[in-house]
Amino acid sequence: MDTQSTMVNMPQARVQEQAGFQVQAMSLKMAKEQGAALEKMLASAQFFADPKMGQNINILA
Repeated sequence: MDTQSTMVNMPQARVQEQAGFQVQAMSLKMAKEQGAALEKMLASAQFFADPKMGQNINILA
């Protein structure tokens, strides 16, 4: 094994690893933001509570 190539490849691998961690952190942050936005949207949605809804089925249609 060539020690010089090993010394060059190790820092490159470390940079790639750090870049991978940064991408994961950014995607996790984005997923959390989207989840919070979805929760806010669902909380603000108006649901119609019709007690008769879903009791009848139209089998002729």
